[in-house]
Amino acid sequence: MRGTAASRDWRPVLEGRDLSFIHPRADEPAVCRVSLSVSPGRLLAVVGPNGAGKTTLLKLLSGSLTPQDGGVTLDDRALSDLGDRERALAIAVVPQSESSPFPVTVREMVGMGRYAHLGPWERSGDRDRAVVDDAMARCAVAEFAERHLGELSGGERQRARIARALAQEAPVLLLDEPTAGLDLRYRMELFHLLRELRAAGLGVLVITHDLNLAARFADRLLLLDRGRARARGTPDGMLSRESLEAVYDWPLRVVPHPGPGSDTGAPQTVPLRRDDP
Repeated sequence: MRGTAASRDWRPVLEGRDLSFIHPRADEPAVCRVSLSVSPGRLLAVVGPNGAGKTTLLKLLSGSLTPQDGGVTLDDRALSDLGDRERALAIAVVPQSESSPFPVTVREMVGMGRYAHLGPWERSGDRDRAVVDDAMARCAVAEFAERHLGELSGGERQRARIARALAQEAPVLLLDEPTAGLDLRYRMELFHLLRELRAAGLGVLVITHDLNLAARFADRLLLLDRGRARARGTPDGMLSRESLEAVYDWPLRVVPHPGPGSDTGAPQTVPLRRDDP
């Protein structure tokens, strides 16, 4: 049975409470007692150095990993109680990377985002094709629609993965380093798109190493370090020289964005050379 119009208006809250997870043979937990929520109409950026636990946290929120302590809920319903199709209708995930065991075109890959909306043996219809076309256009991959993924650059493949997530029409969107491999223009276009989706009522979580774009576009930030939440809040309130130097172990300055634009004054991080005063 297809998702109904009512389901497309559904705006759930995805919440993780006191999440902890340790990988096999690891000495320390990848995530330790982290709580957060992905709320409708909000853009949350999770930042932190390599090995901070950001990807593990996203996998716990998406249900691909099960927390060893704490729990994940979707509108107060345990995520573990949802079937695969229910999860796919609620949560779209853009991973850092993935491989396909068989050749697939961009259109076919983006079309996979419609699977949760189709019943058994049901073929895609006009609306499904329109959603796929719109998602490809918004992610600037329409010109590659009939090309195989293996023929594209890493950045182009990443944009195709984002288009697939958009075609899924889920109310919660989780993205793991979506700007990896993207040049300046497409990084900016992606964050503008995330703001549009947020304004449309979606709950968006993005993992990113780009502190400056996170500060300019996100409503709230969560700073992770070695699996623990070290700071959280609005960019203005959270991004300080003291908090960032303690986590990244590198000298830096935090300066206001010069503008122009609505993000004028947003805190911007400038790493210093070791020999700078």
